[in-house]
Amino acid sequence: MRGKGFGTRTDPAGRANPGSAQGSWPSAASSAGPGVRAEPQRIRPPAKPGRKRRGSRVAWVVVVVLGLGAAALNVFSTGNHRSTPNRPPVGYTPEPRVTVPAVVAGWQSVPGRDGSYAYDVPPSWTPKPGTVHGWDKTATAPGITLSTSAFVDEGFCPGVSGSRRGGAGVTTEPTGDAEQAVRKAVDDLAVSAYGPESAKTPEPAEDATLQIGQAQKPTRMVFADVAPKDDDPCTSKHVLVGAIAISGPASSAVLVAYADQEVPGAREDLTRILRSYRGVLASDRATSTPATR
Repeated sequence: MRGKGFGTRTDPAGRANPGSAQGSWPSAASSAGPGVRAEPQRIRPPAKPGRKRRGSRVAWVVVVVLGLGAAALNVFSTGNHRSTPNRPPVGYTPEPRVTVPAVVAGWQSVPGRDGSYAYDVPPSWTPKPGTVHGWDKTATAPGITLSTSAFVDEGFCPGVSGSRRGGAGVTTEPTGDAEQAVRKAVDDLAVSAYGPESAKTPEPAEDATLQIGQAQKPTRMVFADVAPKDDDPCTSKHVLVGAIAISGPASSAVLVAYADQEVPGAREDLTRILRSYRGVLASDRATSTPATR
């Protein structure tokens, strides 16, 4: 699966709350918190020579640098820089990291920034909880932004920057109807990532239950099969996209997961990823501070 419209950035601090008493939930668009300087850069990977880029599904990458200021932007810039050995090194104190135990045996957790929510992914996936990725809104695609990300088989297509065979992340939808929220999120990703011409086959919604702290909350989960109409060798022939929601009175926090159906166990893994989505009690979170550079 080629990430057409795929992007990443460090997760900012703001969140939306769809009604859970366990803490704030993620917002797809938010600003950095007090005292944190966020400097976004858009880095679009160059097109592969001889390969046509489709404007509606072009990859975007946004890196938000927290607390490093202008000096850190030089690290992420693709331009040439002169050595300045007479300057002292730039130092900073890393922000504390929140960790949450996985609930699926042998899997890895992907916690939200404050640890108030999390989901789990298989060992073959790479958790990147501080990363935001998505697809731009265009005249033919609604766009979608996913925070608290995880990915599988990054770089699987040789020579294609940003190629991945699957991913997951959390977005918000402005509706308290769980089924409406998950269907919209699935459709938004399918159209934005693979184009409006791709064939989409939605499946009937399923009842599901998610753990919110010590309580169980009923919700809805839905899958759709997407067949991209693209002869690019890095584009999957069939992709499974699924979503599950935690809904409040007026909004829903939706976990979306997608994967190339040629990935072994793709449906089972996506189902378990979605069902592991949960609210986390403060007593189940731990905080650690990375070593100072």
